[in-house]
Amino acid sequence: MKIDVVIKVGGSLGRFRGLGKLLDVIVSCRGSTRLLLIPGGGAFADLVRAQYRRLQLTESTAHRMAILAMDQYGLLLCGLASQALPASTLDEIAAALRSNRLPILLPSRLLSRHDPFDHSWGVTSDSIAAFVAGLVRADALLLLKDVDGVFARDPKIDPTAPLLTRVARSRLPRYACVDREFARWVKGIGSCWIINGAQPARVREWLACGKTLGTCVVSR
Repeated sequence: MKIDVVIKVGGSLGRFRGLGKLLDVIVSCRGSTRLLLIPGGGAFADLVRAQYRRLQLTESTAHRMAILAMDQYGLLLCGLASQALPASTLDEIAAALRSNRLPILLPSRLLSRHDPFDHSWGVTSDSIAAFVAGLVRADALLLLKDVDGVFARDPKIDPTAPLLTRVARSRLPRYACVDREFARWVKGIGSCWIINGAQPARVREWLACGKTLGTCVVSR
């Protein structure tokens, strides 16, 4: 199976009142592009983090719970997106595409069969999205977050920090925008962008042109 673009919808966008509009933009602009949506963890993963700290759970237990949190957020996205179908396997993704629906991956079943990750908070849905993008031989990976992209410094601390329009994959671990394992898993994907999903017009522009305001991750 071949997917053109994998889009990870960050859990932080669960706080965005226009989440449904964002999903409508994705559906309306996909055309003949074979898209696959990967959910973040959102508020469901935040609950896992809270219980991990409160009950001193092992990181392995929290890792498995956080993957289930992605399933929950994925179902939420399916409830908001027209023409979407939840998919737990590669076969179900292919079936959704054949019926001209938008597949949204619920990753727990897939990862229960093969989980290549360290069971730690150093791995998030960013790395999982990159792994899945490699699995389906995607041409491009688009990470939708609640920030414009990668900044030279934390913009919450330094509002004057400049947006980096291009970042080498090897330098990604220096920044907090993605998890520390992401650079490893995104290797081999031809195009990777990080953009602000709270700006649906940018998502529309990227789907139409392959570029917009945001950060392009380059191999070097």
